[in-house]
Order: sequence, then C-alpha cells, then structure tokens
Amino acid sequence: MTPISTATDTAGKPIMISSGGVDAIAITPNGQTAYVADNQESQGTTVSPISTATNTAGKATKVGIGPEAIAITPSGKTAYVVNEASGTVTPISTATNKALKAITVGKGPEAIAITP
Repeated sequence: MTPISTATDTAGKPIMISSGGVDAIAITPNGQTAYVADNQESQGTTVSPISTATNTAGKATKVGIGPEAIAITPSGKTAYVVNEASGTVTPISTATNKALKAITVGKGPEAIAITP
C-alpha cells in the first residue's frame, strides 16, 4: 500500500502489510487510523490498522475469509469488516484492534454501510 500526499500529489514510502492484496480501506472519523483489508486467502485474511501520522502498520487482526469492505461507526469505536467467502461481518474494536464475535449474514456479502 502506498500513501499519497494530497498536498503535493506525490507517492510516499510504501507501507508493507502482507503478501496479499488490498481489497478495502476505511479511515476513522478522527483521521488517525486507516483500516486496510488484506485478502491473503492462502494464509488467512486480516485487517491492519495504519497510523496516518506515521504511515506505519500495527498488528494485523484476523477476520473471516475474503474481506471485501470496511465501514467504521460514526463514533469511531468499531470497524465492521464484510467477509465475502465466509459470509460473515467481523466487528473490530478500534480501541484494542481486537476482533469481536463474527456476525453470520450468509455467503456473498460485498458491501457495508452504517447510518448515523
């Protein structure tokens, strides 16, 4: 993943999160953390928190198979990750970056939205 400066339109130093492909990114309302869904199906699937101040990745959190989308609550307290292949939504506490109990929704979800 490569951050791009919006002030100068230049690419920064790439941020290594794993060997998989990035499928989704969501930023907390305070702008301090970007959550990146890393779809590395052969090795498990994860979501990594990235500090926007330092452009460094924190410890990855395991989620379901095939993370396709992320939405963060308006309070910024929870990130919800849609896992297409496992048919689940994994809530992640943004305070601890720990996955909470997955919610079964059925095979194939690809998007998520949160209302205020």
